[in-house]
Amino acid sequence: MKNTQQRRAGLAALGVSAILALTACAGGSGSSNPGATGNADISAAQKVVEEAQAAVTKFDFPTESVQVQKNKLVIGIPCAYAAEGCKRGVDAVEEAAKSLGWRYQMIDPAGDPDKMRAAVRTAIQLKADGIFLGATPPAVVKADVAAARAAGIKVVNMYEPAPADFADANSTQDHILAGKWNAAYVAVATKGAAKAISINDPEFQSVVEWHQGFVEGLKEVCASCQVLKEVNFQIANLQTQVPTDFQATLQANPTANAVWTAYDPVALAIAPVIKRSAQDGKLTVVSHNGDAAALEAIKAGDQPFHGTVAYNIEWQTYAAVDQMVRLFDGKLPDALKTVYVPEKLITKDNVTTIPWDGDIDWKSAYTKLWKTS
Repeated sequence: MKNTQQRRAGLAALGVSAILALTACAGGSGSSNPGATGNADISAAQKVVEEAQAAVTKFDFPTESVQVQKNKLVIGIPCAYAAEGCKRGVDAVEEAAKSLGWRYQMIDPAGDPDKMRAAVRTAIQLKADGIFLGATPPAVVKADVAAARAAGIKVVNMYEPAPADFADANSTQDHILAGKWNAAYVAVATKGAAKAISINDPEFQSVVEWHQGFVEGLKEVCASCQVLKEVNFQIANLQTQVPTDFQATLQANPTANAVWTAYDPVALAIAPVIKRSAQDGKLTVVSHNGDAAALEAIKAGDQPFHGTVAYNIEWQTYAAVDQMVRLFDGKLPDALKTVYVPEKLITKDNVTTIPWDGDIDWKSAYTKLWKTS
């Protein structure tokens, strides 16, 4: 069940003063796009963009300290260790686990659903005390996770949306809101005349919700905007199929002036295709994640990649570790079973750190709550 207090806290940065301070830069980023030719009313979209770009200033962290239980074995299972976001997630688990005196082991399924299931079963065989799932599709490992929990293993699900009964706790962000932020940015960048191509990876529920937010967001803030073409793919084919398919899609849709992509690696994979095309300089590309390479490309300002909704993976991970600490101690309150960590729309106008650090000192906020002696 979603924790509305945590969700609102993730949006606490959206104050009036921050909105006013960002009005000029957000408007400039939209109007500078050579593909922007419309003249529709985009005031609602403009306001959303200003809110989305505002700095995070506070968050509703837990207030009660908790005793760290010793001699625990925790397993980190990323979607694929070769993927930057998944790697950063389990690396942060390892960092936190070692600071708490826990034993840690990573099992890498390399994006293979069968290996994801096998990884959970291996954790059961190892008699692990806890499992951290990093961007692992819940539907893929549902039965095995149920078996792990039946064996007494605590399971914390990180990043991916999941049914309420899937894991013991969830650390995530508001995916639908993020998709709506991208829609608003595209509406502003094209002056209300967006003709978008969507490149979607529906195997991940987070991406399904990002896509849902983008489509709904366009309808809400830009009646004159439209999605010209929907393209689906799977992550295993990202580097091989996606560039080729996108090239054909781009050629078949010469009036396109915007592209929504499932996550940052997709936007980076299609960038060379755009640079070689007749639409170079005419497309606004947006995505999600806030990967380092994506932010570098956005900051450079000479790439078709214009904006990404970033979230701090390590922050989400430390929130998950805090949940695990409390699960081991038997004191995880209902209000902390699902934590929504802030996100932020980043364009060339508001790149601060690479990767984005979350704007506030979230790490100290958690570590000072963990009593190790």
